[in-house]
Amino acid sequence: MEKKLQISVSLVRGVRNLLQPINRLPPELLILIFRQTQSHLPDFLPIRDSSSSSWQWLSLLQVCRHWRGLIASSPQLWSELDSGILPERFLKRSSAVPLKAYLGLKLYNLSEDMLDSIASQSRRFQELHLDADSWHSSATIFHQFKCPAPILTSLTLVTDGRDIVSGALPQLFGGEMPSLRKLCLKHLTSWPKGYFQNLTHVCLYDQNEITRPTMDEFLDFLSDSPFLEELALVRAGPTRMDGAAQFHSPPSRTVSLPHLRQLDIGEWPSAPLVARFLSHLHLTANTDMYFWGDGMLNAAQPDSEIARSLALLLPEDISKLESMRGIKKWYLARQPRVILDTPFISVTGSADDKGRTLYMYGTFSASQLVPTQLLSRYPVSEVECLTVRDSCMDTDNANNLDVGFWRELLQGLPKLKKLEVLAFRSIGFTRAIVGALMPQISTVAQQPSLPCSQLTSLTVEHDVSLPAYCIRTMAEARARCVPPAARLEHLRVLVFDPNPQNVRQRRRRLRSMSISEAGSSTGSNSDSDETEDIGFENEARTREEEEYRMHTEDDRRLLEECVEIPGEVKFEYGVPLSVGLVPDAWPTAAYNFTRGRRGAL
Repeated sequence: MEKKLQISVSLVRGVRNLLQPINRLPPELLILIFRQTQSHLPDFLPIRDSSSSSWQWLSLLQVCRHWRGLIASSPQLWSELDSGILPERFLKRSSAVPLKAYLGLKLYNLSEDMLDSIASQSRRFQELHLDADSWHSSATIFHQFKCPAPILTSLTLVTDGRDIVSGALPQLFGGEMPSLRKLCLKHLTSWPKGYFQNLTHVCLYDQNEITRPTMDEFLDFLSDSPFLEELALVRAGPTRMDGAAQFHSPPSRTVSLPHLRQLDIGEWPSAPLVARFLSHLHLTANTDMYFWGDGMLNAAQPDSEIARSLALLLPEDISKLESMRGIKKWYLARQPRVILDTPFISVTGSADDKGRTLYMYGTFSASQLVPTQLLSRYPVSEVECLTVRDSCMDTDNANNLDVGFWRELLQGLPKLKKLEVLAFRSIGFTRAIVGALMPQISTVAQQPSLPCSQLTSLTVEHDVSLPAYCIRTMAEARARCVPPAARLEHLRVLVFDPNPQNVRQRRRRLRSMSISEAGSSTGSNSDSDETEDIGFENEARTREEEEYRMHTEDDRRLLEECVEIPGEVKFEYGVPLSVGLVPDAWPTAAYNFTRGRRGAL
């Protein structure tokens, strides 16, 4: 009787649960909703978000019997198999649907039986992402995957070289991967002929330095994938010199990549090696390029100081690099390591009227930024907007960029209309650039030479060192050389709050002076000390703010009274510091994936 009663109560609960609004939805719609609760990794460079669990959706099994039944009987919900999360259950419940297998992401001790069960389903593999070094057995893990993988579209193989001889990939899937389009390999430098063709996405990283391909070998590989859309080479690629190739010799062959959307080259030994590789490529105007690494952009080369120049990243002939054409914006930022630990150069954006954008970001020395060298390689003569930032003034790599440097650089930007100087806490930086904008009297002709004659907009960051008088003097001098329509029309000053660090230092000085005057007190308690601290802090902040406001108001009046600036002089408050100095897509997926010891795996 009691058992029947329990059954009846269970049935009533089930009927009541089915009457809930969400359970009135068709089962197919509920399954789609459940699918949206899952965290799906990208099929190329599958970086897992460590901030959230990828398997929280399994808690839906505990909501009710109805949901549990739907989920358990829906193979598509179990199609992403991770060797560290109930692999047997996922393998069984996924039935016959295509599989996305992640082996070695969490569990670094794959059993032979489990691997055999998974490998036997290779005909169902749609994606395979394998950390080969997680396999602990005398037999190589690659020999487990013998059967063909006819629908495999994405393959990731991560290894530090275990069971690998001379960087060569052992036979895999019997060589039958006709649908493969996306490939990511670590350490491996060669593979059986005909294995990888018609690829659209390729990432090679941490290759064996001794067995890396020659230029001709790598160009042969690229020629087999004419529809390539993404190419990432991080500590990998044709960095080994073959006997016939020289840095400055004309390229013997060119590979055209008309569909390439993104090119990543990271941490190559030197910039000339990158230029040598680029000289063999024909890229369209829609290819975004990212170059990063100390060896390429920061480290001194043993042969000469000039080898450090950023100009050597590009070949002398860039006519086949259509991605370097139409640069309308240029961001040049010298930042210390504490802000961004990897120097990079990139060219991104569309080739339409807005143009493409050149980014240079790093702790660059003055010898790397010689204007004549930069202007000879980088096509910046069409640049209309230049943003410069210098936070290296107080570092060992300061090598202050003086007026002569900026004058020489600005002379190579004849179409510049907008200049942004982000020099907060960089004393002397703004003054040098403003000085470079002053008209120059030629010894040959009486007519003064005017740098950036089309310049109409100037933005500067304000602090107590803002050279307002220099800016006004420059505007007055330029106004005498150009018609009114070509004068500086817009002057924008970004005003920041006083530096909190200065407030704390001033507070300490005030407190020290007060204590020395009043002498030591033996009857103080914690409450009175805390009240005293607050008082000193408020007094110091007030004095700091008053001093800062006085400087700001004096500068504003001085510039507003300048009749040679016909447009608006605008002081803006609370504007974020130096926004937009890096591309929206930086750091790229290839940079993030290849940074860790095992990449993302």
